[in-house]
Amino acid sequence: MDTAKFTTAEEAEVRRAVGAGEGAVCPRCQVTMNRRSLGGGSFGLGYARRREWFLCPGCHRSVIFDLKRGTRN
Repeated sequence: MDTAKFTTAEEAEVRRAVGAGEGAVCPRCQVTMNRRSLGGGSFGLGYARRREWFLCPGCHRSVIFDLKRGTRN
C-alpha cells in the first residue's frame, strides 16, 4: 500500500543525501526535490534554526528538517 507520507527510513535517506552534498532526490519516484528555506529565529532555542523544506514535484510528498541538527525538529 502506498502511503501519503515518507517513511522514517525515506526521510533519513533524504537527510543523509543533503548532508553529504548530493542534493535531495525523492526516494519514491527518483525526481529531484525542490528546496525551500524556512525562517525561524532563536526564540528561546539558544540558536537560530536553519530549516529546509524539500518537496517532490512528482508525488507531492515533502520533508522538513533542521540542517544544522539533521533532525525534523
